[in-house]
Amino acid sequence: MPKSRKSKPISFKKPRDPERIRRMRLALAHTAGAMLLAGILGLGVAADRRYVEWKVIVPTEPPRVVLKNRPVWMSDFLAEEIARTARPNGTHSAFDHQLLVDTVALLKANPWIADVRQVRRAYGQKPGDILEVDCDYRAPVALVHWKDYYWLVDGNGYKLPEAFGEQFLTRIMIGQDHKMNIRVIEGVRTPPPESGAHWAGDDLKAGVELVKLLYGKPYAEEIPKVDVSNYAGRHDPKAAQLVLVTRYNTQVRWGRPIGAGDDFFVEVTPEQKLAYMQAIYDELHRIDANCAWVDLRFDTITRPSLATPQTAQAKVPQ
Repeated sequence: MPKSRKSKPISFKKPRDPERIRRMRLALAHTAGAMLLAGILGLGVAADRRYVEWKVIVPTEPPRVVLKNRPVWMSDFLAEEIARTARPNGTHSAFDHQLLVDTVALLKANPWIADVRQVRRAYGQKPGDILEVDCDYRAPVALVHWKDYYWLVDGNGYKLPEAFGEQFLTRIMIGQDHKMNIRVIEGVRTPPPESGAHWAGDDLKAGVELVKLLYGKPYAEEIPKVDVSNYAGRHDPKAAQLVLVTRYNTQVRWGRPIGAGDDFFVEVTPEQKLAYMQAIYDELHRIDANCAWVDLRFDTITRPSLATPQTAQAKVPQ
């Protein structure tokens, strides 16, 4: 008996759903339309921006630089110099981001600027015609004598660009209120670096710290100079390391640098020395006690006119 063959099932192709096809075509058409519209809008925005940049707000000159938060000590001349060095050359679009990047680089290269916080475009008479600059500045606190010149340094010992001859010292050191505005540091051993660089030397650092301590003290108005030539006792280990030179060319022998240590068996504290100075000035109306020198280092004030040291009747500021 012959074997029966299994018959293969016959497959029928399902008819395509016209409604589904219609929906797919509609979705594709919407997608293509959206893409086309986005492209057209992109081109339109670019064209509008270009039109606004060069037709509506055509820059006719470089943006003006304005210093925000300008410190009170900064002269008009210095402010104008900083603005001039930061002002870009030529005209720039109000949307030019590279201009901001380049301005930041120029400011960071300026020795008067310690840090750049922000540079932004602002509206003056036209959009973007002002560059607002917000920086931290290096405030001069002392003039450091090196050879024939006196160089400005800030409170951290960074050398500033300005230098003066001796004939200009009085004009620089005394403010419009006739009070001591800035003091001279004499006797440093390290030559000055490039402007904007840190001036090395522990003697300079000690002088700057003492200058900052004396600033604004009424009884120190007669002290224009700090002499650091014997720092670390390099000339005489028994003599005062730091000496204050008065306007009478006399000495107030200060001694060790501020923060030299807490060994008060060697010298009294800086606070006690300030109290000594206050007491001398209150009593004799001259910071040098009308003597060639006065020594503040120990538990008594010493001066050459006395056979024995004078015990200071001064209270230490709390």
